[in-house]
Amino acid sequence: MPIGIADEHEELRRTVERWVADRGVRDLARAGLDAEREMLPEFWDELAAHGWLALHVADEHGGQGYGLAELVVVVEELARACLPGPWMWSMLAAAALQGSEDAPSKELLPPLADGTLPATVSLPGAGALRACRRADGALQVDGELRPVVGATTAQLCLVELEVPGEQAMWAALDLELPGVERAELPSLDLIRRVGCISAAGAVVAPDRQLPSLSTQDVCRLAVVLGAAECAGGARWCLEAAADHAVHRRQFGRPVGQFQAVKHRLADMLVTVEQVTAAAWDAARAGDSGDVAQAELAAVLAGALALDGYVRCAEDCVQLHGGMGFTWEHDAHLHLRRALSLRQLLGGSERLRRRAAEAARAGGRRELDTALPPEAEAVRPAIAELVGRVRQAEGSEARRAALVDTGLLVPHWPPPWGRDADALEQIVIDQELSAAGVRRPHLAVGAWALPTIIAHGSPAQQERFVVPSLLGKIVWCQLFSEPGAGSDLASLSMRAERAVDGWSLTGQKVWTSMAQKSDWGICLARTDISAPKHRGITYFLVDMRSPGIEVRPLREITGDTLFNEVFFTEVFVPDDCVVGEVNDGWRLARTTLANERVSMASGATFGFGIEWILGSLPEQPDPVVLDEVGGLLAEAHSVAVLEARTTLRSVSGVEPGPEASVRKLLGAEHEQRVQELGLVLLGPEGATTEGEGRQWSRGFLSTRCLTIAGGTSEVQRNVIAERILGLPRDPEPPA
Repeated sequence: MPIGIADEHEELRRTVERWVADRGVRDLARAGLDAEREMLPEFWDELAAHGWLALHVADEHGGQGYGLAELVVVVEELARACLPGPWMWSMLAAAALQGSEDAPSKELLPPLADGTLPATVSLPGAGALRACRRADGALQVDGELRPVVGATTAQLCLVELEVPGEQAMWAALDLELPGVERAELPSLDLIRRVGCISAAGAVVAPDRQLPSLSTQDVCRLAVVLGAAECAGGARWCLEAAADHAVHRRQFGRPVGQFQAVKHRLADMLVTVEQVTAAAWDAARAGDSGDVAQAELAAVLAGALALDGYVRCAEDCVQLHGGMGFTWEHDAHLHLRRALSLRQLLGGSERLRRRAAEAARAGGRRELDTALPPEAEAVRPAIAELVGRVRQAEGSEARRAALVDTGLLVPHWPPPWGRDADALEQIVIDQELSAAGVRRPHLAVGAWALPTIIAHGSPAQQERFVVPSLLGKIVWCQLFSEPGAGSDLASLSMRAERAVDGWSLTGQKVWTSMAQKSDWGICLARTDISAPKHRGITYFLVDMRSPGIEVRPLREITGDTLFNEVFFTEVFVPDDCVVGEVNDGWRLARTTLANERVSMASGATFGFGIEWILGSLPEQPDPVVLDEVGGLLAEAHSVAVLEARTTLRSVSGVEPGPEASVRKLLGAEHEQRVQELGLVLLGPEGATTEGEGRQWSRGFLSTRCLTIAGGTSEVQRNVIAERILGLPRDPEPPA
């Protein structure tokens, strides 16, 4: 999904996409590859005419009056086309001047907006200019800056000056001043080249000095726009590689059918979604007016985005094979752009360390879901229902009140829920939280009951749904078998016809809470002659039935949460068959869909990192800071992905790939957190007492996160096939 999730943002993106296609930007980009020197792109005036160079500049200064949230939509789409020229750096100059309180800013913004004053920015790390204050207030400047994007095509450069006896000061350096010379440098990015700017006695008048402009603001804005550019470029790499995998055939089949290719592309999609979400949040925070939040969001976005774009470009080359290594293919344009951008913005390591240091100092990104005005229309009625629940005395009475009001599972249809849309669900969550009311967890019941509601008979619904909601029935899931883990269609448990019912024989495994459950949802094969996805029936099994033996399975933690369950001619009456006989596969997909949503939305990632942050020494190893910052950025991306899903749902937009990405990323992230916590204990991590017990147990127990509810490998296949459209694995011979 692209950066923008609002309708108006998507329309803006499509407008830019159409312009890129109509303008033939690819041909223009390739024409610049072997050019002797870079020229300002011939479409520069068109960018200005569309208002894209100054979308974020106020109306009174010649701009469009929007914010960073709109600008990054344009940046992303132009970056997807690997647009040549210093357009992003001119946008950066305008953004910096827009936030400045200095009079020169207001004079410079109109020509920046109409394209008559192409500009660039020299970021810290690109050399330095030294300035001496003259009696008339002007600054005499000497020194050299390199490398600077667009040094030979821009007419203005925002630079930081070192002024003896004063604080460093930013200024707008006219690149055509006497004493200023420019030269193009051999550039890694051949269609957006860098150069050297040298000054020898050049004079910067007072009306070009910007004392209110801060280095922190300039660098923050550079990272925000850079992250958006990474999102667009990485998305092109993913799209190009996925398209190639679908159409390129090797060894008699599409290369996208090979699991190694699928998994690499799935990981690319995860990276793209992370980068996109973080860039979106950085722009949103930048528009909020909260400087601390804007700074932290930008650092987290940059920590993800710069490496993310590089990885996707590398993978794009790799997945294209020899084609990707040719000059004629566009993959190297993005690889060059990604590498160059990462170098110019100071690298990811610095940003990861800054993220860790900011978090150690108490910085936390506060994600809020701003609800539309319609939320207030439903809030009074919800508040009244929550009040009734809160007045109930005792946990059983309160639970009954939650069931009676439909607030326990509000998204379910009446009479069990309220058929609440996304907006109402969020309002309910807010009101319950404000009232201090916690909803009990239905565990496996949250997966089983929707299947009974969707496919069960009225008698089954009456018998099972409300009692389960009230906590009187506890469920377990009897799907997995020793020979059929994630491949449920290969299950072998037999169900043979009996008088008024069925006789089940076989074994189930990895069944949580089987020893404490009242009922189980069970899949068994009722027609062995049917194809494996057919001939399966969905049963409700009384766990106290004769012939059921539950044997605890000791896990790597030493606990016995899981169980093996053996069935020996267990009788299940006809009234406990859900749906039609031999149609259980379709019903199982309903259950599994509910399972994955539940697990993804219930994951939390903060506790382990908070402990790690609190345990770091006063002067931590920079390598450790780097790793902690990476985990912070990763955790942030998971939270932002969830926020984007919520906002998209509230807007009535179809869900994107974020749920699958969160499931995969969240599980592996938590494993990485637990492993780092254990590693940081040093030798004490070899013990199982005190903190050693906490982290060794955390490390061992989280091994199941990438197995339960569909392994990470299966999840990668799902992402590759269902989201990226790669061909499914071939069916094995009968």
